Amino acid sequence: MIAHPPCATARLQIHAGFTLDDARAALPYLARLGISHVYASPLLAARPGSGHGYDVIDPTRIDPERGGEAGFERFAAALRSQGLGLILDIVPNHMAASLHNPWWRDVLEHGRASPHAAVFDIDWNAPAHPGRLLLPILGQRYGEALRAGDIKLRRDPETGRPVIAIPGHTLPVAPGTVEAIDETLGPDALHAILERQHYRLAHWRVSAAEINYRRFFDIDDLVAVRVEDPAVFDATHSRILAAVATGQVQGLRIDHIDGLADPAGYLARLRQAVDAVRPGPFTIWVEKILAEGEDLPAGWPVEGTTGYEVANAIHALQVDPAAAGPIRAAYAGFTGDQGSMADTIRRCRRAVIEGNLAAPFEALVDPIDRLAYAGWDTRDLTRADLREALATVIEHLQAYRDYPGDGGTFSLDAAIARARETVPGPALDAVAKLVSGGASGDDAALILQRFQQLTGAVAAKAVEDTAFYRHLPLASLNEVGGWPERFGIEPDDFHAIFARRRQLSPDALSSLSTHDHKRGADVRARLAALTELAPEWQSGLVAWSALLAPQRGGSEDRPVPSRRHEHLFYQTVLGTWPAGGPDKDYADRIVAYLLKAAREGKDETGWTDPDQAYEAGLERFIRAALDPSGPFPATIAPFAERLARIGAINGLAQLAMQMTLPGVPDLYQGTEEWDLSLVDPDNRRPVEWDRLAGQLDPVAEADPEELAIAWPDARIKHWLAARLLRLRREDPELFARGDYAPVPAQGPAAAHVVAWRRSLDGRHLVVAVPRLVAGKLNGALGLSGFDGTALTLPDGRSVGDGERGNGGSRADLGPVFGRLPVFLHRLGGRDGR
Repeated sequence: MIAHPPCATARLQIHAGFTLDDARAALPYLARLGISHVYASPLLAARPGSGHGYDVIDPTRIDPERGGEAGFERFAAALRSQGLGLILDIVPNHMAASLHNPWWRDVLEHGRASPHAAVFDIDWNAPAHPGRLLLPILGQRYGEALRAGDIKLRRDPETGRPVIAIPGHTLPVAPGTVEAIDETLGPDALHAILERQHYRLAHWRVSAAEINYRRFFDIDDLVAVRVEDPAVFDATHSRILAAVATGQVQGLRIDHIDGLADPAGYLARLRQAVDAVRPGPFTIWVEKILAEGEDLPAGWPVEGTTGYEVANAIHALQVDPAAAGPIRAAYAGFTGDQGSMADTIRRCRRAVIEGNLAAPFEALVDPIDRLAYAGWDTRDLTRADLREALATVIEHLQAYRDYPGDGGTFSLDAAIARARETVPGPALDAVAKLVSGGASGDDAALILQRFQQLTGAVAAKAVEDTAFYRHLPLASLNEVGGWPERFGIEPDDFHAIFARRRQLSPDALSSLSTHDHKRGADVRARLAALTELAPEWQSGLVAWSALLAPQRGGSEDRPVPSRRHEHLFYQTVLGTWPAGGPDKDYADRIVAYLLKAAREGKDETGWTDPDQAYEAGLERFIRAALDPSGPFPATIAPFAERLARIGAINGLAQLAMQMTLPGVPDLYQGTEEWDLSLVDPDNRRPVEWDRLAGQLDPVAEADPEELAIAWPDARIKHWLAARLLRLRREDPELFARGDYAPVPAQGPAAAHVVAWRRSLDGRHLVVAVPRLVAGKLNGALGLSGFDGTALTLPDGRSVGDGERGNGGSRADLGPVFGRLPVFLHRLGGRDGR
């Protein structure tokens, strides 16, 4: 645990439309709000036009589109003037496989002889193209492109040197491979020249089976970096460490830690490098998706994760576990899908390793097969048997990646045990020994490394990017890092999660919304309310579908939209329903979201083979349904508005949890107001910083009961965010070092209360929020039925919210929850009185 962790962070998405200079204008507001550290998206030079910055082309300089070196200096000075620190998001796993990347371009020109060849994770010995790099960038098959004249030899107008020109790309030519520039060469002559290059041009569809460089998941234009090589680490981290050395950066967020060859070794080297240039407190968080019950490896020198698990635990608390049966039954009845999420994930894992990630999977089977052949006791194991054993283990994994020796193999052990049920025998025994780290030698170590790097990519593509869009009984459970088979949790389990977090990673980030989320926090809060209204939801599905029957197309066997997408449409509308009803901008958002969801699911349509007729029919359905003059908006509005009100109560409760439970709260840009965003790019829309800044002081001084009456305008959430951040700023040590303990409620509504305390040196903060409140609505955001339900307060003198009293007094929640769904009570002064 660091000595002085950040009090609270605010994530800013920096890009050409919101540069570092634009961000400077928001800093005074963030400082007044109570933020201690700005948490910036990647700032190193990225591909031109990049909206996210994860496609780095030059790690040695700040991106000119984002403000450049001068803009970064101004931004750093502005941060200092406001008393703010900077957390920087960095990307050690990959860079852009782009001709704008000078290192990549040099590798294309010089191959293995390039001084930058060691930077990229390339298999130069791949059997299909030994000594060459597969470049799957053609829009048609190689032979067709040659015949059509889409591949040409040209003279670079700037350098005069020969280049290969194809649509959208101009490729370098290896020195000495072109004697004269003849732009009239035919296919045979061009092919002869291309055969002498260090790259092999190929149709983009070839990449799935034959790509010979490791990618970020299955994205061909993001090439993995060998950051485990000390020289590569130094080259890719020099600019970052320079910013640390000058005091411009106080912490780092490490993107996709599971993709690295040796995460523990990388983090140790990073911590050592940081300490060498700027000793003292420094925060490092890792983006890591944890399986249910999984902890970070104990030896990692980090403060913790970026907090996906926090968002999911908080959401699970607001989901009614008793509704699991009715909600799932409603989905099965409406869509005909009788399976489970576990079944869907297994099928998707198998599809991914046989499809998009076939190349790295088969490249892993190769050394396993060779090693088996080299041993007299395993020589007779066939490649087919070994391949099936490996596929079955990966199919049954729950974690993204296991870390034998660094934190246990609980998920891998379980996956191997399940695999034995279908493929028992010596092939599985051999594979299990290799992938669990039980074999010695360099070949075995490389197999283990590649296995660990592959399973994270498989999980991301199969779970987050496919299964989560295929099986959707309650869409809000299908969140990054979510565990959809866990339909809600009880308060005791919730407290156990955060007690453990307080013990293991008290300075980890606590997020509700992120740039990676599938649905914003307040969309999930509304969908949690759906579980309390399962009968109305079931009847609504039937009524809305009947109402919109004339808008559907396709056939009875293949309706448009599919029953699954129609079901998702209703959930999406209920989760994002705008005050005042839908308009054209809203319809545009829902169309864009459903089209992306349909392509991610890869059944009715997909990214690589889009079904244009299906997509056009889906769009027509959505626009017709959301036509303000049509019958659907008026029909669904009463239920949507009721859900929105319960969702607002849930939203304030989850904000109180995020701000006061163990961890460092991270506000995603602008989510101090209602966050009704969907997956990117919807969650990257511009933020009205000037309006938020002008609104802060009036909101902070307003009567919260009056703000609650006007809750749709989101000022009540803004007020609560400012109030909670002020508490953290006034006593940062209480939140950084304070104990955490549940506070039991007594009384008739005790089952609807979750309460806890943070305590340090005689100072206490007691927090209580309601849960499952659909039957207790009263007034704007007030609740009834809590009279006589009370908490016993710790010993101490009340100095803040709540009624003053003697130590050990009881606090009746009825009057508080009758106004607002958050109870805050501070006791004990800084001197311990």
